[in-house]
Amino acid sequence: MSGGWTCSHMIGNYCELIKKTCNPGDKGCTLYGKALFSNPDTPSNDAVKRREEIEKKRKERGYF
Repeated sequence: MSGGWTCSHMIGNYCELIKKTCNPGDKGCTLYGKALFSNPDTPSNDAVKRREEIEKKRKERGYF
């Protein structure tokens, strides 16, 4: 069984949300900072790591 995901902002290979060619994980994409990608150069990967670090610090300080 295979799964898939379709972006509601994508028209062909064009992102209607950020007004440029679709590149999943770029800043402005709905997946930015929410998903890790196999391409290590995707900006989303850095954002996910920063988010995890912030959450870890909040837990350590008792903010959760």
